Amino acid sequence: MINFIIIFAASLVAGVLYRLGGIGKPWDTKYRDLGVPVIALGVMLVLGYSISWQLILSTILLFASLTTYWKKINKFFGDTDENCHYYNWFVHGLICGLAYLPMILLDVSIYAFLTRAIGLGLLTMWSSEMISEVTWEEGSRGFLIVFTLGLLVL
Repeated sequence: MINFIIIFAASLVAGVLYRLGGIGKPWDTKYRDLGVPVIALGVMLVLGYSISWQLILSTILLFASLTTYWKKINKFFGDTDENCHYYNWFVHGLICGLAYLPMILLDVSIYAFLTRAIGLGLLTMWSSEMISEVTWEEGSRGFLIVFTLGLLVL
């Protein structure tokens, strides 16, 4: 139960950092880009993983997925605008989930990994499309990235 409380609290902090990184001045995207992966690393330690090259690589890949401009995939869907659409949010969540691929070399099952990656994509898409208030919408993305890490231990 204590681990759940710690993970829930860490997820809330990740949500705040994700939002702060999206606000702009006086904040910086580093709050999101560095903050969320560091919080996720801490949660993985709470979940019982130790520091390993797989965990470090997953953290770096999460950082990379948060710094990538996912609106560029619009051209593959025939869109020429710069707006984010449901598929941008799905890809964002999916890629954040796929960042933990190196963890399957430890004891993370491929099924738990894929469930989290696809589930994170769907949840990110749903929350980004259904929540109209930007503070809660952005915060939900950071929250989900960290909170769903618990699925990796199934």
